[in-house]
Amino acid sequence: MNFLGLKPQTKQISLALNDHVIRMVEVNKGDMSLRTYHERFLPEDIIKNGKIIERDTLKDILIECVEEWGIKKKKVQFLVPDTYMVLRNEKIPLTVSDDEIKGHLYLEMGSSIKLPFSEAVFDYELVRTTDEHKEILLFAAPESIVTDISTLLESISLRPEAADVTALSLYRLYYHHGLIDQYEPTLVIHAGIQAMNVSVFYNHQPAFIRQILMDTPYSMWEVHSTSRRSESLKWSGERDDLQEKIEESIAEIERVINFYYYSMNRSGKTIQSVFLSGDFPEIDLLNLRLEETLAIPVKGETKSEIKDEDGLVLPLKYYTAMGLALKGCSDADRD
Repeated sequence: MNFLGLKPQTKQISLALNDHVIRMVEVNKGDMSLRTYHERFLPEDIIKNGKIIERDTLKDILIECVEEWGIKKKKVQFLVPDTYMVLRNEKIPLTVSDDEIKGHLYLEMGSSIKLPFSEAVFDYELVRTTDEHKEILLFAAPESIVTDISTLLESISLRPEAADVTALSLYRLYYHHGLIDQYEPTLVIHAGIQAMNVSVFYNHQPAFIRQILMDTPYSMWEVHSTSRRSESLKWSGERDDLQEKIEESIAEIERVINFYYYSMNRSGKTIQSVFLSGDFPEIDLLNLRLEETLAIPVKGETKSEIKDEDGLVLPLKYYTAMGLALKGCSDADRD
């Protein structure tokens, strides 16, 4: 899926710009093997809720990253901030041909199709055709947010060519490694330090994508160096408070599962697989509590470790960028 209509020609560089960190993954274009990965933590409020606040400061930081990582003038793909992502099921008249769906959506934006923003960039997937209508999954984001990221990357000698979203990138990664059974509902969780991206997939389609906010402000996390290439965050508050936030998040995930099962589950099947990734520092504890609460095995890493050219194992926090790097990779390329 070429989300937002930008057609990738290479899958070499992928960027994830989060509120607190920039992460980059570089892969070999031929076999899609991992070449290298890097990150750079950001001061607070440079990016806030996915929106660039201090553009000049962020530009200076990105210029340093581009030089340090050796990616100047490279084509890049980037992730759309989860905060602004909208996923909708829409019905299209049978009189609209498949080739005319995108034009039809342009005409209906703001009238029969209501979005929480006036100007949107979007893409869609055709789910099925019934005797009465065509059903699509509509992905949309504010044009201003996507354009802001794209123009910023262009201003530092990068060439943005494609955009995607967290949930699709993670699903792509796990499917590429042969871990997804498309005929069973699958729960995919990306745990960040302030929010969790939770999605349910069935038959290669996201049933829905939801963001669960956590009351764990960036100011309560401290950056610590852990290796020559990586840093980590440590909670500076009371541990009991953090554990309480974890329990609250798990309760919200349970509500997501129940909503899916009782409101959207056409197959009648329960969720059989859970995948957990992200940079939440207490992800092992989160994993344990999810397994205890859901009574479903929770998987994190792929079945074989993803290693770069130096033999370093790719941490879970890079999985979104790695999945984005696989965009356009054929099913035959799976491990």
